[in-house]
Amino acid sequence: MEAIPWYTYWYLFPIAFVIAIVANSSGFSGGVLFQPIYYLFIHIALPGSVATGVATETVGMTSGSIRYFMQGKVEKEIGLVLVMLTIPGAILGSHILVVLNANILRMLLGVVIIVIASIQFLSVAQGKFGSRVDVPVEDIYPFMWVPLLGGFFSATTGTGICETAQPLLERGLNIKTLRANATAIWAEAMGDWVITILNLQAGLIIWQIMIFTGTGVIIGGQIGPVVAKYMPEKFLKIFFSIAVTIIGIFYIFTSTKWLLSVLHF
Repeated sequence: MEAIPWYTYWYLFPIAFVIAIVANSSGFSGGVLFQPIYYLFIHIALPGSVATGVATETVGMTSGSIRYFMQGKVEKEIGLVLVMLTIPGAILGSHILVVLNANILRMLLGVVIIVIASIQFLSVAQGKFGSRVDVPVEDIYPFMWVPLLGGFFSATTGTGICETAQPLLERGLNIKTLRANATAIWAEAMGDWVITILNLQAGLIIWQIMIFTGTGVIIGGQIGPVVAKYMPEKFLKIFFSIAVTIIGIFYIFTSTKWLLSVLHF
């Protein structure tokens, strides 16, 4: 079999650049936007698709986190709790990914995040936006199960940490939208590093793709937080909700196709 030239996937660089700007400005997992590309056009098997998407997201969200820290937008203490609770869920999910059909989890997550998006739409309609800064860390204690689920879903499906952490921070703790986005992105980045290291050991990352997507998101990750500074909170929340809804629909659609094939419909 002829080896694939290293430059085959060059066109993913500009795509990754744009995705990183969008994700880091609005606070959702950019890696998931690669899933339709990998699944429908490049035809990558699910474990490799998820692993490469998460690896791409890792460097992109890390780039964005650095910029948000420089802007002073991260809730450091609460963010650290999110990170520490995300890691066990991510480790468990990474092991589940190789033994359990992830389509089941994708369907479940699709339903969950559509519900989350609906709540966000409702908050926009009601004019409810986060208003707090420097929130006491003990305020997150009743919600400590949320980042565990986020880490688990991110490892198994390629998304989950931002999609659960951002609404938790803004709706649950009433943190300002931009600070909620920034803190969720930091938690995503740190959780993704754990997932990526485990996927690296398992040999699941496709480097011919990663070389272009990784470069694109590093650059785009620096631009996204700058763009977010000039975006109205209402726009960020609506954009987040639309993006998450699309992700949820895609997950439900692809997992339903798998389920129908199993049932021989």
